Amino acid sequence: MEGYNTRLFNNKNIRGRLHLSRYYWLKKQVAAYCPKPNSVLELGCFDGKTVDYLPDTNFYYEGYDANWEGGLDLGKENLKERANCALFFCDNVNFFKPAKEKFDISICMETLEHLPLEQLEPYIQKLAKHTMGYCFVTIPNEGGVILVIKYFIKKFVLRSIVEPYTTKELWFSTTGNINKVARNEGGHKGFDFQQLIPLLSKYFKVVSVEGIPFKVISKKMNFTVGIVLKVLD
Repeated sequence: MEGYNTRLFNNKNIRGRLHLSRYYWLKKQVAAYCPKPNSVLELGCFDGKTVDYLPDTNFYYEGYDANWEGGLDLGKENLKERANCALFFCDNVNFFKPAKEKFDISICMETLEHLPLEQLEPYIQKLAKHTMGYCFVTIPNEGGVILVIKYFIKKFVLRSIVEPYTTKELWFSTTGNINKVARNEGGHKGFDFQQLIPLLSKYFKVVSVEGIPFKVISKKMNFTVGIVLKVLD
């Protein structure tokens, strides 16, 4: 079986470019809101590749990850020469214990949709607690026409494992009734990005919500949604 990076980040194919687009989005947003952060906190860092997409290199970085498919181990190897970068295992909110009280910015990409529902709000609350300025979040769009496109491409073109949807669930997802789709905890099925935004707004000010990679069209017609948050005063 191909590794995570090989499957998702091969920039020679469309799938790879789509997944890399969130990193280009992040780079642009950080450059706009906090171009020279002194400290960066990331929840769901995988192999720490985010470090290479930040506009400045002179910062302290802490990344937390559950080490799915060995991503954290790979990150520790890749960043071992960078004394200002530290990666930590975290598969439970109780292990999410940032060393610094406050970080200039925080990042959480393609992670919140995987968290156990009972731990989702506590993770968000901790992110806010340890963020001084802005938080940058990306989450997948698992509804509308995009969901159907992704489902059939994965199943019939890429021949990869897909989460089990019934015909009714595909219909509900496509027509905006994701609340009627059985949630696959840890996966993407049944995740609705629109329901996450009110929860985020309890702990952050929502600065912007836009589609990735096509900002000019509806968020519902994009594969990913990027959210810029600012800590509450």
